[in-house]
Amino acid sequence: MEYREDCHHFTGYKPCQFKRSCVLCDHYKPVSSRIAIISLEAMGAVLRTTCLLKPIRRKYPNAHITWFTMAQSKELLAHNPEIDRLIVLSPEVIPLLSYLEFDVVFAVDKSMAAGAIAAQIKAKDKFGFGLDPNGVIIPLNKEAKYQYDVGLDDKLKFFLNEKAETQQITETMALDWQRDPYILELTRAEKEQVSAFKSQMLVLGGKEPVAGIIGFNTGCSELFPYKKLRVTKAIELVRSWRHAFPNHVVCLLGGGKQDHERQEQIKAAFLTDPMVFNSPCLTGLRNGILWLDTADIVFSGCTLGMHMAIGLQKKVVAWFGVSCAQEVDLYEKGVKLKAKVGCSPCWKKSCSNEPKCFDQVDLEEIIQATSKMIHLNQ
Repeated sequence: MEYREDCHHFTGYKPCQFKRSCVLCDHYKPVSSRIAIISLEAMGAVLRTTCLLKPIRRKYPNAHITWFTMAQSKELLAHNPEIDRLIVLSPEVIPLLSYLEFDVVFAVDKSMAAGAIAAQIKAKDKFGFGLDPNGVIIPLNKEAKYQYDVGLDDKLKFFLNEKAETQQITETMALDWQRDPYILELTRAEKEQVSAFKSQMLVLGGKEPVAGIIGFNTGCSELFPYKKLRVTKAIELVRSWRHAFPNHVVCLLGGGKQDHERQEQIKAAFLTDPMVFNSPCLTGLRNGILWLDTADIVFSGCTLGMHMAIGLQKKVVAWFGVSCAQEVDLYEKGVKLKAKVGCSPCWKKSCSNEPKCFDQVDLEEIIQATSKMIHLNQ
């Protein structure tokens, strides 16, 4: 029996999805180049990196794309039609790094681990960031120099730079920047589940029809704790939404034990109000994506939840304190609000300043931004 080992669909492990002879197959798709993407770490950054997939396809038609990542980010990349092979790093797959060969490597992360992987993988061309033998992160190509400088110069990063991260990483990889969106793909079954979840909330108004769903991403990574509102302020915000938009459900969105506990506290202030809906936080990342997709508008700090909302092409109201608002592209579907403190942005993980940035996000501005998003494209 003859096989076409150069076909996109051929793995040599089991029959491909078309389950027919290679010789007679109408779906034969020869690989013209093999591409590796290394994006491992911060989950929001991994999802944001999907903006590279379309520019890669434009520059390298018929490329076979392999994406290396960590287990925690796997579900963000699942079912992505532009990724031909997803490799989750583990001790079992480490031998692959020095064996597989590629035409091009795009190393996105500026970290020692990602840089070492970029150095180890064999490829004709490498773009992005690598590692020298002394453990110093270095740019691999001249186009990466600007983003490299942004990471090392706070004045440039915080005040002078006006390029979104999506533009920076696209230009770093010497690709054509056309403001390509994130890609976060749901299966047909998942879309049906979203519809079922949404149906649960659309009947909460009783005789009064529900006009829409405001999703409130309540938490954030423990790494940057100031990207979420205090519980007391979150309760005040939900109360303001319910007053300003009485026909809208407010759906509390989060993931993990910490968010679960916060949302229980928030919901406790609205036990008699069925229009404040507490979605589950302990059912896994993929399920969390589906609950987020029920929302018409998502309010969030600069967190993974915000990036997931962007990936799902939601209307977004995003607030910024610790991080740089200009580095996030909402693709004409959102409003950015900045905390009213003189020390923002700072990218600090701990802070002794008072007042804190998460206490200086104006509730009236949030209500106005929410109203703007409700009426967008109506």
